[in-house]
Amino acid sequence: MSKRRLWLLPLVMLLASCTTDPTMKDTAALPAGTGIMVANVLVTSVGGVAYPPLSIKVDKLHGMSMSTTLKLPKPNNLIVIELPAGDYSWTTLELGTHGGGATMSYRMPFTIEPGKINYVGDLLLTLNNYYRPNGSPTYRFRIADQSSYWLPIVAKYYPEMSHAYPTVVHLTEDQRPMNQIR
Repeated sequence: MSKRRLWLLPLVMLLASCTTDPTMKDTAALPAGTGIMVANVLVTSVGGVAYPPLSIKVDKLHGMSMSTTLKLPKPNNLIVIELPAGDYSWTTLELGTHGGGATMSYRMPFTIEPGKINYVGDLLLTLNNYYRPNGSPTYRFRIADQSSYWLPIVAKYYPEMSHAYPTVVHLTEDQRPMNQIR
């Protein structure tokens, strides 16, 4: 391997560590002080907008921690991940190579309780066929409670976890000012 390509390896490893697989292994042994976040991100399109590569970030509101970036490879994305207990917020939505999250920052909080399965809601994202000057589609989103649908699915695919930990519903709060809801 050439020296020129060798320097890329640490860079690729660093970038790969910044994203999180939106599903975790079924386990009955969570580390102390952590909980399980369950959410679904459903992406729909109006006017034939092609599905771009998407990701969304989750930030812990208090304390020093890195954002957790969740890749959304398909229109319907069930997210089951382990997070340290605390208050979080959906922050930045990235559409393809365009960032679009400035209006979302710290306006959509939710809580993760330790030792519990925390359903935080469904984030319903609609891509519109109106485009911004930078080429990204406009979008709107809302939060829905579809826990009666998703929690049985989580119990089916994560039986050890579901038997070991209680489930709580902590819906994401939409605290955006009315003029920013799109």
